[in-house]
Amino acid sequence: MASKAIKEAIDSTYYFQLEEAYQKKDTVLLSKFFESWKESSKSLSTQNEDSITKALNGIYTQIYHPFNLEKYGWLPRPHYSKYRYAILPTEIKYKIVDSVYNLDSFYNLELNTLSPFIPHPELGKASALYDIKPFKRAMELFLMSDSYEKISFLDQFVNMPISMDWKEYRTSPEVLGVLINKKRDRAVADLRLISTGVRIRLALKDNEWRVSQIEQLWEE
Repeated sequence: MASKAIKEAIDSTYYFQLEEAYQKKDTVLLSKFFESWKESSKSLSTQNEDSITKALNGIYTQIYHPFNLEKYGWLPRPHYSKYRYAILPTEIKYKIVDSVYNLDSFYNLELNTLSPFIPHPELGKASALYDIKPFKRAMELFLMSDSYEKISFLDQFVNMPISMDWKEYRTSPEVLGVLINKKRDRAVADLRLISTGVRIRLALKDNEWRVSQIEQLWEE
């Protein structure tokens, strides 16, 4: 019981720190919150780097470009250079399939989940914040009310996602799932980039995953 109480107290500490920063519109306090999160994220690593984990890390690096939308064939967003952090997931959905070319039933597949998954994409001058406790809980509590206004406040440091649910906070794009063929030399990944569905096909060449095709699937 004591350890649970301590854990809840720690969770609450970061939430209250975030809430105080918002109420005072204090960017110094907000920066301290994100810097604490950054320090806690530095020591994280994916356990048991097997072949699947290695493949998913390589693929993620090629498909996740939160500040460089030109990689997806979009126009550049010069104002993205202001962002100091990107909030990254700690798990990823995937499946090994016979072929990645027959995707009629992609969304009907029961995907596996790799967790923990600690990707290390190229973020330029920004730092990675992994979606871990107690910061995950602090963000969830913080966005339970006045979500739209609070997202605008957080957006001074983090590129907050545009979503029908204003409680979302992980940095776009969201990787919805990855399929890898059994030969481990072809893959396809579906993403939600802001409010657009994007499919990226990749091929393994010289032991490195490379993007071979990008297509837009839908718009919200």
